[in-house]
Amino acid sequence: MTDLLSAPGVHPFDWIEDVVFMLDTKYRFTFVNAFALKAWNRQLHELLGRTYEEALPAKAGQSVMDAFRHALEAQQRTEFETFGLRHQAWINITIYPQVGGMIVHVKPLSRHTETTLSIDRDALTGCLTRAAFQDMLHALSLPYVLAIVDLNLLKSVNTLRGHSGGDAHIRTVARALKEALPPEALICRWGGDEFVVLTSGRDEQALRTLLDDTNGALSRPVQNTLAFSFGMAVREKGTAYERAFAVADEQLQVRKEHLRQSTAEDREAVAFVTFSQELEALDEPGDLIQHALNRLLNLLDFDQAAYASIEGTEAFFSHHAHREGVAVPRPALNVRMPLAETGLIYTVFRTRATIWSTDYPSDPDVMPMLIEQGIKSGIVTPVFSQGQVVATLVLRSVNRWQTITPHLRKVVELTALRLEHALELRRAVGEIRSTLEAGLLTLGIALEARDFETQGHTTRAAGMAEQLGERLGLSVHELGHLRQGAFLHDLGKLCVPDEILRKPGRLTPEEWTTMQSHVEQGYDLATRIPGLPQDLLNVIRSHHERWDGTGYPDRLAGTDIPLSARIFAVCDVYDALISDRPYKAAWSHEAAVTEIERESGRHFDPAVVLAFLDLMKRNVDEA
Repeated sequence: MTDLLSAPGVHPFDWIEDVVFMLDTKYRFTFVNAFALKAWNRQLHELLGRTYEEALPAKAGQSVMDAFRHALEAQQRTEFETFGLRHQAWINITIYPQVGGMIVHVKPLSRHTETTLSIDRDALTGCLTRAAFQDMLHALSLPYVLAIVDLNLLKSVNTLRGHSGGDAHIRTVARALKEALPPEALICRWGGDEFVVLTSGRDEQALRTLLDDTNGALSRPVQNTLAFSFGMAVREKGTAYERAFAVADEQLQVRKEHLRQSTAEDREAVAFVTFSQELEALDEPGDLIQHALNRLLNLLDFDQAAYASIEGTEAFFSHHAHREGVAVPRPALNVRMPLAETGLIYTVFRTRATIWSTDYPSDPDVMPMLIEQGIKSGIVTPVFSQGQVVATLVLRSVNRWQTITPHLRKVVELTALRLEHALELRRAVGEIRSTLEAGLLTLGIALEARDFETQGHTTRAAGMAEQLGERLGLSVHELGHLRQGAFLHDLGKLCVPDEILRKPGRLTPEEWTTMQSHVEQGYDLATRIPGLPQDLLNVIRSHHERWDGTGYPDRLAGTDIPLSARIFAVCDVYDALISDRPYKAAWSHEAAVTEIERESGRHFDPAVVLAFLDLMKRNVDEA
């Protein structure tokens, strides 16, 4: 051991597993042992020559500095106890004056073992208990920043998710706070939904920023409401703890009152069922259902959500959602099962009422496959259409029990009702659209007969345009408008005299001018039909425009031509080429495709032509 202690670069104090350092008479570091450097997470060059207050501001409490001063002035050994924030335990500090400065030895007190500490911790969160925290207050160095943190709407979380869900929320917030706070900070669970945080020094803004960032990263207990509110104050030397606490609590209560005023009556329920605006923005029934499942999954803290469609004596999942790390709901999508073997789904179908089970494994309608998957709790509610149960919403928790509260059931039932209304609206709109399209198609076929066009031209061109539009990424709405525009593309020919419209030979310049006017006249007629969308009108007016700008009626060029008109133009010309007309014989498919390709960049949009050629190739391959 003597050889080791005398080795170059090794100080005897480096072998002590306590914090040991030396200060000169100006409180500047002249030595720091290896254990202290590791404990403080510092390099030696960061400390030597700097004062204790400069180098370790978080540890430079007033009681510590007073003890340093007393030891130097009295030139006597000084010893005292304080609560070490980094250790979260009581420590002993002994100061030995020497020529030119002092030696400081810091060690934990043996009475504060890990076993003792565990008694002073809150069982739910691991934070200090209120009693342990209050015992430490008299020994803490001043100044420090005190913050009171209060969870928002914990009662609502308990009402919706049960007390186990509320406890999980408390643990989540406590864990986030402990991970974000610096090691030397204290955190105490002051009450059921309230915490007290202490950080050394006077930097309120640093703690405020830390709490704001933590709050922003946490999931919200209720939509548009942060996880917690807080107030803070600085406790200076000579200031009572109660005064600092009262100042921080006043600030907290102001924030809580503002939250209460900005929260509408029964906001908890409203926040979980305000699907209306979101659903109205979605057109497809499948999108509506998936959106509802995703919302319920996140808002109600379940692990799996599914939409079970019922057809006759069978049921199947048409849509589902699940949390990351949780197994996909079973049965798999579109796997049909006899309705009588679907457990709670069948019960809901028979009773036409919501069924739930907080303890699913003990339910008489239990399904073995769900037990294997770890389902512990669940709720199933019916979705009606025209008075019949046509589907159910299914929510499940995996490997954990979840309290199915009356409030939670109401939220799920209201969601099913909103979804039912949205789906019924889409069904009614679909029927109206089908009726409208049937009328438009009938008008288009009547126009064919008057023009001596080949029977079926309108239907074929519209169908091809829809396929091409889908290939080019048009939405469902846009495809519908394109199809309807195709039905009416020659509406203006109603205004063209029969002797011009049915003339078998070449038209004179004057007759050609009259014939060209059909697009403008058709557009004018269509605008008088209420509710026709602009995309539809664009097909009527612009399907004779050309990519190079030589078309009619507006001589538009390139992408100035509406996309719906560019798509239909290719399909209209192709079907006309392969059809017999009074003035020409039908072309072969190959010759017509070659002509379309040749006119790319002149008559037609090159991108549309490429998609058309690909569509033709696919159709030939599938034939």
